[in-house]
Amino acid sequence: MRAVAVLGLVLALGLAWGARALEVVTPLASAGPSFDAPLGRDHLGRDVLARLVVGAWAFVTPGAIACVGALGLGVPVGAAAGWFGGLVAAGQRALMASVESVPTLGLVCLGAAIFGPTPQVLGALAGLAWAPRVAEAVRARLESLRQAELVLALEAHGVPPWRVLTHHLLWVGCRGLLARQALTLFAAVLTLETTLSYLGDLGVAEPTPSWGNMLSFEWGIDGNPWAAAAPAFTLWVTCVALAWLNEPEARRG
Repeated sequence: MRAVAVLGLVLALGLAWGARALEVVTPLASAGPSFDAPLGRDHLGRDVLARLVVGAWAFVTPGAIACVGALGLGVPVGAAAGWFGGLVAAGQRALMASVESVPTLGLVCLGAAIFGPTPQVLGALAGLAWAPRVAEAVRARLESLRQAELVLALEAHGVPPWRVLTHHLLWVGCRGLLARQALTLFAAVLTLETTLSYLGDLGVAEPTPSWGNMLSFEWGIDGNPWAAAAPAFTLWVTCVALAWLNEPEARRG
């Protein structure tokens, strides 16, 4: 809950500082840390801290879209395969293998080139690429739980099959697994968005800030060292934090 509160505070500040992150103050270009700008300014004179905070939206938005897409596609397909087995499971594996055969980075780059490098496109394509992993994880878990004594007892006591599947198997049996998949996907989207933004035209475009384009924009330029160090450090801390949050889910998984 503390992590959610911290993220919510950062996102709220990002909304409040949207205009400040775009404000160019040329006389203060590459200025060091000050009371007005605690991390200094980039070589155009923009507040690094404000851009860092606003840039969080560049991975949260596509990350949320990707999680909704991956879970929305992967859970029903995996649940059907794990519950019915047989030809349904074989069809699921064939369908998901065809999607998974396309590299995620290539799929997102192609989509960005066709539809434009927007967070919505990034999130939708990342969710599509991740859906096979969610489906396979759910199928494997349901196949292991399907023959459990609890499930057999529930069926013997007349519990409707839909409730056994949705509540006892998916909600109780798979929620830790799905939380782990969502956290891992968030980290993957962060890495993907940073890679595309660092590469340039396929990521979030200037002047809209993202941690990737902040790093690319300031890399190798003499001036305020925090302009490049701050997004790099924030990326590292965020990836470590997501991995740390994933550990309890893995133990419960």
